[in-house]
Amino acid sequence: MFAIHQSARLSGVQSEILKEGLLEAKKAELKNYMELAYTAIRDIYEDPSLPRDVAQRHVAEAFHRMEYGSDGYFFVYDYDGLSIVHPRLDHLVGQNLWNFRDEDGKLLIQSLVQRAREGGGYTEYRWDKPSGGESVLKLGYSIGMDEWGWMVGTGLYLDDIEQVVGQMERHMVGNARKTILLMAFFTVSCLLVIAVIGLAVNLSEARVANRKLVRMAQKTFSFLEKERRRISRELHDGINQLLVSARFKLERIDDALGRGDHLDASSSLAAADRILETGIQDLRRLAYDLRPSVLDDLGLVAALESLCSGLVERKPLQLHFESNIDSGECQPVLATALYRITQESLHNIEKHAGGVRLVRVKVLRRRGWVYLEIADDGEGFAWHPDQRREQDGTGMGLRNIQDRVDLLGGRLTIEAAPGKGVRIRLKVPFQRVAGKTSGERIDGKVYTRTFGGRPSAGAGGAALPVGGAAGR
Repeated sequence: MFAIHQSARLSGVQSEILKEGLLEAKKAELKNYMELAYTAIRDIYEDPSLPRDVAQRHVAEAFHRMEYGSDGYFFVYDYDGLSIVHPRLDHLVGQNLWNFRDEDGKLLIQSLVQRAREGGGYTEYRWDKPSGGESVLKLGYSIGMDEWGWMVGTGLYLDDIEQVVGQMERHMVGNARKTILLMAFFTVSCLLVIAVIGLAVNLSEARVANRKLVRMAQKTFSFLEKERRRISRELHDGINQLLVSARFKLERIDDALGRGDHLDASSSLAAADRILETGIQDLRRLAYDLRPSVLDDLGLVAALESLCSGLVERKPLQLHFESNIDSGECQPVLATALYRITQESLHNIEKHAGGVRLVRVKVLRRRGWVYLEIADDGEGFAWHPDQRREQDGTGMGLRNIQDRVDLLGGRLTIEAAPGKGVRIRLKVPFQRVAGKTSGERIDGKVYTRTFGGRPSAGAGGAALPVGGAAGR
Protein backbone atom coordinates (compact mmCIF):
# COMPACT_ATOMS: atom_id res chain seq x y z
CA MET A 1 0.00 0.00 0.00
CA PHE A 2 2.89 2.32 0.76
CA ALA A 3 4.43 1.54 -2.64
CA ILE A 4 1.10 2.21 -4.38
CA HIS A 5 0.71 5.51 -2.52
CA GLN A 6 4.28 6.55 -3.31
CA SER A 7 3.87 5.57 -6.97
CA ALA A 8 0.69 7.62 -7.28
CA ARG A 9 2.32 10.61 -5.61
CA LEU A 10 5.42 10.29 -7.79
CA SER A 11 3.25 9.99 -10.89
CA GLY A 12 1.39 13.17 -9.95
CA VAL A 13 4.62 15.06 -9.28
CA GLN A 14 6.18 13.94 -12.55
CA SER A 15 2.99 14.81 -14.44
CA GLU A 16 3.04 18.31 -13.00
CA ILE A 17 6.71 18.69 -13.85
CA LEU A 18 6.11 17.50 -17.42
CA LYS A 19 3.05 19.70 -17.79
CA GLU A 20 4.93 22.76 -16.56
CA GLY A 21 7.82 21.96 -18.89
CA LEU A 22 5.55 21.59 -21.91
CA LEU A 23 3.68 24.77 -20.98
CA GLU A 24 6.92 26.70 -20.75
CA ALA A 25 7.89 25.33 -24.16
CA LYS A 26 4.51 26.49 -25.55
CA LYS A 27 5.05 29.95 -24.10
CA ALA A 28 8.50 30.21 -25.64
CA GLU A 29 7.10 29.00 -28.97
CA LEU A 30 4.29 31.59 -28.90
CA LYS A 31 6.71 34.37 -28.09
CA ASN A 32 8.96 33.33 -30.97
CA TYR A 33 5.97 33.31 -33.38
CA MET A 34 4.95 36.76 -32.22
CA GLU A 35 8.47 38.12 -32.60
CA LEU A 36 8.66 36.73 -36.13
CA ALA A 37 5.29 38.22 -37.01
CA TYR A 38 6.21 41.63 -35.60
CA THR A 39 9.49 41.54 -37.51
CA ALA A 40 7.54 40.92 -40.70
CA ILE A 41 5.36 44.03 -40.28
CA ARG A 42 7.74 46.28 -38.38
CA ASP A 43 8.97 48.14 -41.48
CA ILE A 44 5.42 49.03 -42.42
CA TYR A 45 4.39 49.91 -38.84
CA GLU A 46 7.40 52.10 -38.23
CA ASP A 47 7.52 53.77 -41.70
CA PRO A 48 6.56 57.42 -41.10
CA SER A 49 6.17 58.09 -44.84
CA LEU A 50 3.12 55.85 -45.18
CA PRO A 51 -0.31 57.20 -44.35
CA ARG A 52 -1.80 55.49 -41.26
CA ASP A 53 -4.79 53.99 -43.05
CA VAL A 54 -2.55 52.56 -45.81
CA ALA A 55 -0.08 51.16 -43.29
CA GLN A 56 -2.92 49.67 -41.18
CA ARG A 57 -4.44 48.02 -44.27
CA HIS A 58 -1.09 46.48 -45.26
CA VAL A 59 -0.44 45.25 -41.71
CA ALA A 60 -3.94 43.79 -41.42
CA GLU A 61 -3.52 41.97 -44.73
CA ALA A 62 -0.14 40.64 -43.57
CA PHE A 63 -1.58 39.29 -40.29
CA HIS A 64 -4.48 37.79 -42.20
CA ARG A 65 -2.10 35.77 -44.32
CA MET A 66 0.18 34.62 -41.53
CA GLU A 67 -0.42 31.01 -40.36
CA TYR A 68 1.63 28.27 -38.77
CA GLY A 69 0.81 24.66 -38.20
CA SER A 70 -2.74 23.41 -38.71
CA ASP A 71 -4.37 25.73 -36.18
CA GLY A 72 -1.96 28.63 -35.76
CA TYR A 73 -3.00 32.17 -36.80
CA PHE A 74 -2.91 35.81 -35.65
CA PHE A 75 -5.83 38.04 -34.66
CA VAL A 76 -6.04 41.80 -34.15
CA TYR A 77 -8.38 43.90 -31.97
CA ASP A 78 -8.24 47.55 -31.05
CA TYR A 79 -8.07 48.60 -27.45
CA ASP A 80 -11.85 49.09 -27.40
CA GLY A 81 -12.56 45.47 -28.36
CA LEU A 82 -13.34 45.96 -32.06
CA SER A 83 -12.29 42.93 -34.17
CA ILE A 84 -9.95 43.99 -37.01
CA VAL A 85 -8.37 40.71 -38.20
CA HIS A 86 -9.50 37.09 -37.64
CA PRO A 87 -8.44 34.73 -40.45
CA ARG A 88 -10.61 31.79 -39.28
CA LEU A 89 -13.77 33.67 -38.26
CA ASP A 90 -14.27 36.44 -40.82
CA HIS A 91 -17.80 37.15 -39.60
CA LEU A 92 -16.35 38.53 -36.38
CA VAL A 93 -14.42 41.27 -38.18
CA GLY A 94 -16.03 44.65 -37.47
CA GLN A 95 -17.83 43.44 -34.32
CA ASN A 96 -17.12 44.80 -30.88
CA LEU A 97 -16.35 41.87 -28.57
CA TRP A 98 -15.29 43.85 -25.53
CA ASN A 99 -17.74 42.02 -23.29
CA PHE A 100 -17.23 38.56 -24.87
CA ARG A 101 -16.83 35.71 -22.38
CA ASP A 102 -15.45 32.21 -23.03
CA GLU A 103 -17.06 29.01 -21.69
CA ASP A 104 -15.44 29.53 -18.29
CA GLY A 105 -16.91 33.04 -18.02
CA LYS A 106 -13.62 34.87 -18.55
CA LEU A 107 -13.74 38.33 -20.27
CA LEU A 108 -11.45 37.19 -23.02
CA ILE A 109 -10.85 40.39 -25.09
CA GLN A 110 -10.43 42.51 -22.00
CA SER A 111 -7.78 40.10 -20.64
CA LEU A 112 -5.87 40.04 -23.95
CA VAL A 113 -5.93 43.86 -24.22
CA GLN A 114 -4.78 44.24 -20.63
CA ARG A 115 -1.78 41.92 -21.23
CA ALA A 116 -0.99 43.91 -24.41
CA ARG A 117 -1.10 47.26 -22.56
CA GLU A 118 1.28 45.79 -19.96
CA GLY A 119 3.90 45.17 -22.66
CA GLY A 120 2.94 41.64 -23.63
CA GLY A 121 1.74 38.61 -21.71
CA TYR A 122 -0.02 35.25 -21.67
CA THR A 123 -3.70 34.44 -21.21
CA GLU A 124 -5.37 31.05 -20.84
CA TYR A 125 -8.89 30.66 -22.15
CA ARG A 126 -11.22 28.28 -23.93
CA TRP A 127 -11.80 28.52 -27.70
CA ASP A 128 -13.15 26.33 -30.46
CA LYS A 129 -10.38 24.44 -32.18
CA PRO A 130 -10.72 24.80 -35.99
CA SER A 131 -9.42 21.28 -36.76
CA GLY A 132 -11.54 19.61 -34.08
CA GLY A 133 -14.56 21.81 -33.65
CA GLU A 134 -14.53 21.36 -29.88
CA SER A 135 -13.83 23.97 -27.27
CA VAL A 136 -10.41 23.27 -25.73
CA LEU A 137 -8.01 25.11 -23.50
CA LYS A 138 -5.84 27.59 -25.35
CA LEU A 139 -2.81 29.65 -24.40
CA GLY A 140 -2.77 33.12 -25.96
CA TYR A 141 0.01 35.69 -26.19
CA SER A 142 -0.75 39.32 -26.98
CA ILE A 143 1.32 42.48 -27.57
CA GLY A 144 0.30 46.05 -28.12
CA MET A 145 0.84 48.42 -31.04
CA ASP A 146 0.27 51.49 -28.90
CA GLU A 147 0.58 54.09 -31.66
CA TRP A 148 -2.44 52.61 -33.40
CA GLY A 149 -4.19 51.33 -30.26
CA TRP A 150 -4.11 47.76 -31.57
CA MET A 151 -3.75 44.45 -29.75
CA VAL A 152 -2.11 41.65 -31.77
CA GLY A 153 -2.44 38.12 -30.46
CA THR A 154 -1.92 34.48 -31.28
CA GLY A 155 -2.43 31.23 -29.44
CA LEU A 156 -1.67 27.52 -29.20
CA TYR A 157 -4.13 24.85 -28.13
CA LEU A 158 -3.15 22.90 -25.02
CA ASP A 159 -5.05 19.67 -25.68
CA ASP A 160 -1.87 18.06 -26.99
CA ILE A 161 -0.26 18.75 -23.61
CA GLU A 162 -3.12 16.99 -21.87
CA GLN A 163 -2.74 14.06 -24.27
CA VAL A 164 1.00 13.78 -23.67
CA VAL A 165 0.58 14.06 -19.89
CA GLY A 166 -2.27 11.55 -19.95
CA GLN A 167 -0.21 9.06 -21.96
CA MET A 168 2.72 9.52 -19.60
CA GLU A 169 0.48 9.01 -16.55
CA ARG A 170 -1.00 5.86 -18.04
CA HIS A 171 2.50 4.62 -18.86
CA MET A 172 3.72 5.39 -15.33
CA VAL A 173 0.68 3.76 -13.75
CA GLY A 174 1.24 0.67 -15.89
CA ASN A 175 4.92 0.52 -14.92
CA ALA A 176 4.06 1.08 -11.27
CA ARG A 177 1.48 -1.69 -11.40
CA LYS A 178 3.99 -4.04 -12.97
CA THR A 179 6.63 -3.07 -10.39
CA ILE A 180 4.21 -3.58 -7.50
CA LEU A 181 3.11 -6.94 -8.86
CA LEU A 182 6.75 -7.94 -9.27
CA MET A 183 7.49 -6.78 -5.71
CA ALA A 184 4.47 -8.70 -4.43
CA PHE A 185 5.60 -11.82 -6.29
CA PHE A 186 9.13 -11.65 -4.86
CA THR A 187 7.78 -10.79 -1.40
CA VAL A 188 5.43 -13.75 -1.40
CA SER A 189 8.20 -15.96 -2.77
CA CYS A 190 10.60 -14.82 -0.05
CA LEU A 191 7.95 -15.33 2.62
CA LEU A 192 7.32 -18.82 1.34
CA VAL A 193 11.03 -19.59 1.34
CA ILE A 194 11.38 -18.13 4.86
CA ALA A 195 8.36 -20.12 6.00
CA VAL A 196 9.79 -23.34 4.57
CA ILE A 197 13.22 -22.66 6.11
CA GLY A 198 11.60 -21.68 9.42
CA LEU A 199 9.51 -24.83 9.39
CA ALA A 200 12.56 -26.94 8.64
CA VAL A 201 14.57 -25.21 11.38
CA ASN A 202 11.71 -25.62 13.85
CA LEU A 203 11.35 -29.28 13.01
CA SER A 204 15.10 -29.75 13.33
CA GLU A 205 15.18 -27.88 16.63
CA ALA A 206 12.17 -29.85 17.82
CA ARG A 207 13.96 -33.11 17.03
CA VAL A 208 17.12 -31.90 18.76
CA ALA A 209 15.06 -30.73 21.76
CA ASN A 210 13.28 -34.07 21.89
CA ARG A 211 16.59 -35.91 21.84
CA LYS A 212 17.88 -33.64 24.60
CA LEU A 213 14.74 -34.26 26.63
CA VAL A 214 15.15 -37.99 26.17
CA ARG A 215 18.80 -37.82 27.23
CA MET A 216 17.88 -35.59 30.16
CA ALA A 217 15.14 -37.98 31.24
CA GLN A 218 17.58 -40.87 31.00
CA LYS A 219 20.13 -38.99 33.05
CA THR A 220 17.45 -38.04 35.58
CA PHE A 221 16.48 -41.67 35.99
CA SER A 222 20.17 -42.54 36.23
CA PHE A 223 20.61 -39.91 38.96
CA LEU A 224 17.62 -41.28 40.83
CA GLU A 225 18.87 -44.85 40.61
CA LYS A 226 22.35 -43.81 41.64
CA GLU A 227 20.99 -41.89 44.62
CA ARG A 228 18.79 -44.83 45.59
CA ARG A 229 21.77 -47.20 45.44
CA ARG A 230 23.81 -44.80 47.55
CA ILE A 231 21.05 -44.48 50.14
CA SER A 232 20.55 -48.26 50.13
CA ARG A 233 24.27 -48.80 50.59
CA GLU A 234 24.42 -46.22 53.38
CA LEU A 235 21.46 -47.87 55.16
CA HIS A 236 22.76 -51.42 54.68
CA ASP A 237 26.45 -50.91 55.31
CA GLY A 238 26.13 -48.17 57.90
CA ILE A 239 22.98 -47.76 59.92
CA ASN A 240 21.82 -51.37 59.51
CA GLN A 241 25.17 -52.71 60.75
CA LEU A 242 25.09 -50.31 63.67
CA LEU A 243 21.57 -51.42 64.58
CA VAL A 244 22.66 -55.09 64.39
CA SER A 245 25.62 -54.31 66.65
CA ALA A 246 23.33 -52.46 69.07
CA ARG A 247 21.01 -55.48 69.10
CA PHE A 248 23.93 -57.79 69.95
CA LYS A 249 24.90 -55.45 72.77
CA LEU A 250 21.32 -55.47 74.10
CA GLU A 251 21.33 -59.31 74.00
CA ARG A 252 24.63 -59.29 75.89
CA ILE A 253 23.12 -56.91 78.45
CA ASP A 254 20.16 -59.25 78.88
CA ASP A 255 22.50 -62.22 79.31
CA ALA A 256 24.67 -60.31 81.79
CA LEU A 257 21.66 -59.26 83.83
CA GLY A 258 20.49 -62.90 83.84
CA ARG A 259 23.85 -63.92 85.23
CA GLY A 260 23.84 -61.02 87.69
CA ASP A 261 27.03 -59.54 86.17
CA HIS A 262 26.17 -55.84 86.50
CA LEU A 263 29.66 -54.71 85.50
CA ASP A 264 29.43 -56.47 82.13
CA ALA A 265 25.87 -55.16 81.67
CA SER A 266 27.01 -51.60 82.35
CA SER A 267 29.92 -51.93 79.90
CA SER A 268 27.66 -53.34 77.19
CA LEU A 269 25.09 -50.60 77.79
CA ALA A 270 27.76 -47.92 77.32
CA ALA A 271 28.91 -49.59 74.08
CA ALA A 272 25.30 -49.77 72.82
CA ASP A 273 24.90 -46.08 73.60
CA ARG A 274 28.00 -45.22 71.54
CA ILE A 275 26.75 -47.38 68.66
CA LEU A 276 23.33 -45.69 68.70
CA GLU A 277 24.95 -42.25 68.85
CA THR A 278 27.02 -43.14 65.77
CA GLY A 279 23.87 -44.36 64.02
CA ILE A 280 22.06 -41.14 64.89
CA GLN A 281 24.95 -39.09 63.44
CA ASP A 282 25.00 -41.18 60.26
CA LEU A 283 21.24 -40.84 59.91
CA ARG A 284 21.47 -37.08 60.35
CA ARG A 285 24.25 -36.90 57.75
CA LEU A 286 22.16 -38.95 55.32
CA ALA A 287 19.14 -36.69 55.85
CA TYR A 288 21.34 -33.60 55.41
CA ASP A 289 22.71 -34.94 52.14
CA LEU A 290 19.20 -35.55 50.85
CA ARG A 291 18.02 -32.01 51.65
CA PRO A 292 20.14 -29.68 53.83
CA SER A 293 17.89 -27.91 56.31
CA VAL A 294 20.24 -24.92 56.42
CA LEU A 295 19.37 -24.20 52.77
CA ASP A 296 15.70 -23.88 53.65
CA ASP A 297 16.16 -22.18 57.00
CA LEU A 298 19.03 -19.73 56.42
CA GLY A 299 19.36 -19.49 52.63
CA LEU A 300 21.92 -20.13 49.92
CA VAL A 301 24.87 -18.16 51.31
CA ALA A 302 24.66 -19.83 54.74
CA ALA A 303 24.35 -23.27 53.09
CA LEU A 304 27.45 -22.61 50.95
CA GLU A 305 29.37 -21.44 54.02
CA SER A 306 28.35 -24.68 55.75
CA LEU A 307 29.82 -26.67 52.85
CA CYS A 308 33.04 -24.66 52.96
CA SER A 309 33.34 -25.03 56.71
CA GLY A 310 32.74 -28.76 56.47
CA LEU A 311 35.47 -29.18 53.85
CA VAL A 312 38.00 -27.26 55.97
CA GLU A 313 37.15 -29.40 58.98
CA ARG A 314 37.81 -32.60 57.04
CA LYS A 315 40.83 -31.48 55.00
CA PRO A 316 43.76 -29.22 56.00
CA LEU A 317 43.47 -26.30 53.60
CA GLN A 318 42.46 -22.64 53.40
CA LEU A 319 39.24 -21.59 51.67
CA HIS A 320 38.25 -18.07 50.53
CA PHE A 321 34.53 -17.48 50.05
CA GLU A 322 32.97 -14.45 48.27
CA SER A 323 29.33 -13.65 47.57
CA ASN A 324 26.95 -10.74 46.93
CA ILE A 325 23.80 -12.87 46.56
CA ASP A 326 20.67 -11.93 48.50
CA SER A 327 19.38 -15.34 49.59
CA GLY A 328 15.86 -13.96 50.00
CA GLU A 329 15.63 -13.04 46.31
CA CYS A 330 16.94 -16.32 44.89
CA GLN A 331 14.41 -18.92 43.77
CA PRO A 332 14.68 -22.32 45.49
CA VAL A 333 15.34 -24.11 42.20
CA LEU A 334 18.36 -21.91 41.46
CA ALA A 335 19.58 -22.03 45.06
CA THR A 336 19.38 -25.83 45.14
CA ALA A 337 21.24 -26.14 41.83
CA LEU A 338 24.04 -23.80 42.96
CA TYR A 339 24.27 -25.67 46.26
CA ARG A 340 24.48 -29.08 44.59
CA ILE A 341 27.07 -27.87 42.07
CA THR A 342 29.22 -26.45 44.87
CA GLN A 343 28.73 -29.60 46.94
CA GLU A 344 29.80 -31.80 44.02
CA SER A 345 32.84 -29.61 43.29
CA LEU A 346 34.02 -29.52 46.90
CA HIS A 347 33.46 -33.28 47.17
CA ASN A 348 35.69 -33.76 44.10
CA ILE A 349 38.35 -31.55 45.70
CA GLU A 350 38.17 -33.54 48.92
CA LYS A 351 38.36 -36.93 47.22
CA HIS A 352 40.57 -36.36 44.20
CA ALA A 353 42.59 -33.11 44.54
CA GLY A 354 45.95 -34.19 45.84
CA GLY A 355 48.25 -31.54 47.32
CA VAL A 356 45.57 -28.89 47.50
CA ARG A 357 46.28 -26.04 49.94
CA LEU A 358 44.01 -23.21 48.76
CA VAL A 359 40.45 -23.16 47.43
CA ARG A 360 38.39 -20.20 46.24
CA VAL A 361 34.59 -20.17 46.00
CA LYS A 362 32.84 -17.17 44.42
CA VAL A 363 29.14 -16.76 43.80
CA LEU A 364 28.41 -13.31 42.40
CA ARG A 365 25.41 -11.70 40.77
CA ARG A 366 25.95 -9.30 37.88
CA ARG A 367 22.75 -7.83 36.40
CA GLY A 368 20.59 -10.73 35.24
CA TRP A 369 23.22 -13.47 35.68
CA VAL A 370 24.76 -15.46 38.50
CA TYR A 371 28.44 -16.39 38.20
CA LEU A 372 29.84 -19.30 40.22
CA GLU A 373 33.56 -20.10 40.33
CA ILE A 374 35.30 -22.86 42.28
CA ALA A 375 39.07 -23.20 41.91
CA ASP A 376 41.86 -25.09 43.68
CA ASP A 377 45.65 -25.22 43.45
CA GLY A 378 45.87 -29.02 43.54
CA GLU A 379 47.65 -31.40 41.20
CA GLY A 380 44.90 -31.12 38.56
CA PHE A 381 44.32 -33.54 35.69
CA ALA A 382 44.09 -33.63 31.90
CA TRP A 383 40.66 -32.49 30.76
CA HIS A 384 39.05 -32.05 27.35
CA PRO A 385 35.43 -30.84 26.98
CA ASP A 386 34.54 -33.63 24.56
CA GLN A 387 36.02 -36.49 26.51
CA ARG A 388 33.81 -39.26 27.95
CA ARG A 389 34.96 -40.75 31.22
CA GLU A 390 31.75 -41.99 32.79
CA GLN A 391 32.47 -45.55 31.78
CA ASP A 392 35.43 -45.92 34.11
CA GLY A 393 33.71 -44.15 36.99
CA THR A 394 35.72 -40.92 36.82
CA GLY A 395 34.46 -37.56 35.63
CA MET A 396 30.89 -38.43 36.58
CA GLY A 397 30.63 -35.50 38.99
CA LEU A 398 31.68 -33.02 36.30
CA ARG A 399 29.07 -34.48 33.97
CA ASN A 400 26.46 -34.06 36.69
CA ILE A 401 27.47 -30.40 37.03
CA GLN A 402 27.20 -29.94 33.26
CA ASP A 403 23.69 -31.44 33.25
CA ARG A 404 22.55 -29.15 36.06
CA VAL A 405 23.89 -26.10 34.23
CA ASP A 406 22.13 -27.19 31.03
CA LEU A 407 18.85 -27.49 32.92
CA LEU A 408 19.22 -23.89 34.10
CA GLY A 409 20.02 -22.62 30.59
CA GLY A 410 23.55 -21.57 31.53
CA ARG A 411 27.10 -22.10 30.35
CA LEU A 412 29.88 -24.11 32.00
CA THR A 413 33.64 -23.81 31.56
CA ILE A 414 36.11 -26.30 33.07
CA GLU A 415 39.82 -25.53 33.05
CA ALA A 416 42.15 -28.24 34.27
CA ALA A 417 45.70 -29.33 33.58
CA PRO A 418 48.24 -31.53 35.41
CA GLY A 419 50.02 -29.53 38.09
CA LYS A 420 47.85 -26.41 37.56
CA GLY A 421 44.77 -27.19 39.58
CA VAL A 422 41.16 -27.12 38.46
CA ARG A 423 38.86 -24.17 37.87
CA ILE A 424 35.11 -24.54 37.32
CA ARG A 425 33.25 -21.46 36.08
CA LEU A 426 29.60 -21.17 35.16
CA LYS A 427 26.98 -18.53 34.50
CA VAL A 428 23.24 -19.09 34.78
CA PRO A 429 20.26 -16.72 34.51
CA PHE A 430 19.25 -15.20 37.83
CA GLN A 431 15.78 -16.32 38.92
CA ARG A 432 14.04 -13.95 41.32
CA VAL A 433 11.46 -15.13 43.83
CA ALA A 434 7.95 -14.21 42.62
CA GLY A 435 6.54 -11.15 44.38
CA LYS A 436 9.92 -9.58 45.16
CA THR A 437 9.91 -5.88 44.26
CA SER A 438 13.40 -4.86 45.26
CA GLY A 439 15.43 -3.14 42.60
CA GLU A 440 17.82 -5.26 40.58
CA ARG A 441 21.31 -4.96 42.05
CA ILE A 442 24.11 -4.55 39.54
CA ASP A 443 27.16 -4.43 41.84
CA GLY A 444 26.04 -5.18 45.38
CA LYS A 445 28.36 -5.31 48.40
CA VAL A 446 30.59 -8.38 48.24
CA TYR A 447 30.69 -10.51 51.40
CA THR A 448 33.98 -12.36 51.99
CA ARG A 449 35.04 -14.97 54.53
CA THR A 450 38.10 -17.14 54.97
CA PHE A 451 37.97 -20.64 56.41
CA GLY A 452 40.95 -22.60 57.74
CA GLY A 453 44.54 -21.67 58.46
CA ARG A 454 47.11 -19.88 56.30
CA PRO A 455 48.43 -22.05 53.43
CA SER A 456 52.03 -23.10 53.63
CA ALA A 457 54.69 -21.41 51.53
CA GLY A 458 54.88 -22.63 47.99
CA ALA A 459 51.15 -23.25 47.75
CA GLY A 460 50.17 -19.60 48.00
CA GLY A 461 47.21 -17.97 46.41
CA ALA A 462 49.33 -16.15 43.82
CA ALA A 463 49.74 -19.37 41.90
CA LEU A 464 46.02 -20.03 41.97
CA PRO A 465 44.49 -19.34 38.53
CA VAL A 466 41.71 -17.16 39.94
CA GLY A 467 41.87 -13.42 39.32
CA GLY A 468 39.81 -10.61 40.75
CA ALA A 469 37.47 -10.67 37.78
CA ALA A 470 37.85 -14.32 36.86
CA GLY A 471 34.23 -15.19 37.56
CA ARG A 472 32.82 -12.05 36.03
